[in-house]
Amino acid sequence: MARSKKGALALLLLLSSQLSSSHAATTTLVDSTGSLNKASSLPPTTFKEDGSSSSSSGVVALLTSPGTTGSLFPPVTTVIVDGSILKAPGASLEESTGLARGIGAAAAGTLADAIVLSGVTMGDVETGLAGTRHGRTLAELFSSVLKRKKSGTASTLIVAVEEVSGDAPSSSSSLDAASIKENIEEIFDGVAALVLGVNDEKLDGFFKVEVTLVKNSEDVTKVMDQAAKAATSAKSSSLVIGSKPFSTAFSEIYSTLSSSPDYADPTPVAEAILACNDAYSRAFGMSRAKIASWKHRVSRGLLVDKFGMNADSLLQRTLDLFDRDTMSAAGLPVAGEQRLVIRQRLQQRMEKTLKDLFDVQMGILEKSTLKKFNHSLLKKMGKDGLDTTKFFDDNATALRTALFAFETSAALLEIPSLSLTKSNAVRDVTGKLNNALMTFPDSPAAKIKAMKKVEQTVSKKKKPSEGSIDLALDVVAMIRPDGFGNLQGFAGYQLGPHSVTVGVHNDADDPQVIAQFGGVRPPFIRVQPKLKLNVEL
Repeated sequence: MARSKKGALALLLLLSSQLSSSHAATTTLVDSTGSLNKASSLPPTTFKEDGSSSSSSGVVALLTSPGTTGSLFPPVTTVIVDGSILKAPGASLEESTGLARGIGAAAAGTLADAIVLSGVTMGDVETGLAGTRHGRTLAELFSSVLKRKKSGTASTLIVAVEEVSGDAPSSSSSLDAASIKENIEEIFDGVAALVLGVNDEKLDGFFKVEVTLVKNSEDVTKVMDQAAKAATSAKSSSLVIGSKPFSTAFSEIYSTLSSSPDYADPTPVAEAILACNDAYSRAFGMSRAKIASWKHRVSRGLLVDKFGMNADSLLQRTLDLFDRDTMSAAGLPVAGEQRLVIRQRLQQRMEKTLKDLFDVQMGILEKSTLKKFNHSLLKKMGKDGLDTTKFFDDNATALRTALFAFETSAALLEIPSLSLTKSNAVRDVTGKLNNALMTFPDSPAAKIKAMKKVEQTVSKKKKPSEGSIDLALDVVAMIRPDGFGNLQGFAGYQLGPHSVTVGVHNDADDPQVIAQFGGVRPPFIRVQPKLKLNVEL
């Protein structure tokens, strides 16, 4: 008993001597009211202009906890430079202004190569750091670091979990370090979601988290030595400080934090924002299968049945699913704004996809309509003969029929809610149909048809009363090289009853032509000889 009293007295004297000696070398950066001491200037033997200490060690920040009773790390109420250590008070749950917000600790931690978060009790660990004063301190620290550092410049963050009076005896083996790190990572993700919007940063890119159990003053010394070694090897503070004096860099960061939003309790907001991101992925994933099937059908040159109605329903169903899953985020100020941004991104992505499908299908429908119209003109020409005037008069009805069929099919593709209507397409097709009708008599197909008609008329020379046997050979050749139908030509030669007709059309790669041949390319050249035997008795 006497020995324990002597040990306690010796420890008290040691701490007293250390405090008195360090007090003489301390420099106050921020007073207890939260006012920045602009007149302060650091002794040249404490920190150099680049932020490193005179002993070539890095910057160590000790974040104390004023709310922890009997902490092995003596708490401070001001931000001070104590020898080679930058000390600052952590946040408080009772107040939300000045140093009680944790901005002093955040500024100190931003400039530090190694950070010691002290005053964490076993009770804090069991309840979760996010809802404690330490969670508030970490939130302010993370928000400051995310704005000023880049991923890859990691500082060491040592979480010192203390066994204070009233705690059950514990050991380092029973301390769940993985759970604590996971809790800290959740706080980081929440703050990153608020600061950066959609969070792509990871905790290990900025902090190397270590958890240690502190039971006595010897453990305190070990923790501080561990922090000093980590700070010496890190030296990330120089990236933040640059060429500025340390006090100037600290003043700028502290002033910025004083006027910045309070990220003290990010957990509900962060969870809501992360839920919005998950809802975005889930909602678009739900529509992805349907959109993929539509794209596959359109790629084969086919139209989607009742595309307009189904597309509008899919868009509304996707947005409704997102709204239902993110309703809780609408009432939170920051999360509500972010929810609208994510919803708008989802809506724009869906609308762009549906618009692309609409445009492609309108092109397919237009091409199909013009092809069918030209085919009907060719058939009509064979019936009407070579009377051009009669041909135009009769085919005006065919033009109106083709246009009506196009409008009917295009109406099924319309999505009025996205302002995707058939009006522009109908106007364009009307002009193209009129042009096709006017230019058809001069088209190669019409000329070949007319040539065959003339041949049939001219070949009838013999009188019925004269007996004769006439032989005639007609050769028709079609050459179909590679291409998509942008070149077409025909040539013919008549020698008495014999004739040779050669056509060239580079449509071997046209999907519709391939479909006509059962999925294979048409032959490069096809020759159709025709032997005519005319017997008159």
